[in-house]
Amino acid sequence: MTTIIKGDGTKEEFQIEKLIASLVHSGADQAVAENVADTIVSALRDGMTTTEIYKQAFRELKKIEKTSAAKYSMRRAILELGPTGFPFEDFISEVMRSRGYTTKTRVMVKGRCVSHELDVVMEKEGVVCGAELKFHNVPGFKVDLKTALYVSARFQDIFEGAKNRGDENSMTEGWLITNTKFTSSTIDYAKCAGLNLLGWSYPHGESLSTLVNTNNLYPVTVLTSLSKAEKKRLLETGVTMCNMIAQNPETLSQAGVVPRKHKEVIHESAQLCRLG
Repeated sequence: MTTIIKGDGTKEEFQIEKLIASLVHSGADQAVAENVADTIVSALRDGMTTTEIYKQAFRELKKIEKTSAAKYSMRRAILELGPTGFPFEDFISEVMRSRGYTTKTRVMVKGRCVSHELDVVMEKEGVVCGAELKFHNVPGFKVDLKTALYVSARFQDIFEGAKNRGDENSMTEGWLITNTKFTSSTIDYAKCAGLNLLGWSYPHGESLSTLVNTNNLYPVTVLTSLSKAEKKRLLETGVTMCNMIAQNPETLSQAGVVPRKHKEVIHESAQLCRLG
C-alpha cells in the first residue's frame, strides 16, 4: 500500500483507478489514461503529494494529447487566476452567463446599515442575485462556516435595506462562490439559511467543474501553448477565457504574445471550446 498526501494535508491510499478516471474525464482515451497511470505508478513513492502526481501525469499526457492535458489541468489553472481575484470574478461572470444570467462585476449595493461592494450581481427572469466570491490559490483549501456566516450577514443587511426602502426590484438571493470546496458545516448552514453555494464539486451535477466542462468555458490559464508570463499578460488585458482568443485572435498581439505562437494558441483555444 502506498500512502499519498492530499492538498489539505490528509493522507490516503493511492488508487490507480481514481487517477485513470480523472484522466479519462479530461478526454483521454482509456488506453492513453492507463499508459500514463502506469508511468506514474512506476515512479510512485510513499508520502508523495497529489500535486507531484498531478504534475507528472500532466507532463506525460501533454506528450500525447494536448487538449486532454489542458482539460486535466483545469482545476490547477483556475488557481492561477489570482492574485487580485478580478480575473476570477470575470471568469465566474462568464460561467453564470452560460446559465442564462446577465451579469455585472464589482457593484456597490446599499444595505440597511452600510453599502456593500459585491463581486458579481446576476439577474435572470426578474430575479436579482448577489454573489460574494472567495478565490483561493491553495488546492486543499475549504471555505469554512465563519465565511458563510459573514457572507450571509452582508446579504441580510442588503435585503433589509431594500425592504425598508420599499424597493420591489431589489436583490432577493445571495450566493457564495469559490474555486475550491466547502466544509460540511458550511453546506449545512447554507441550506438552512437560504444561501446559495457554488464550489468546485458542489452542488452535485451543477458544480463549478461541471459547468466549465459542460459549456467548454476554460480559462486561458489551461492553455499548454502559452508561458506563465503570457497567460499573466492576457489576464491583465481582460482576456480570461479561451473562447475570447478563438473568437478574437487579435487579443494575442495586444497581450504581446509572439506572432509565431499565434496559430498554435488559436488552434488549441478553438479545440477546447469546440469551435473548430
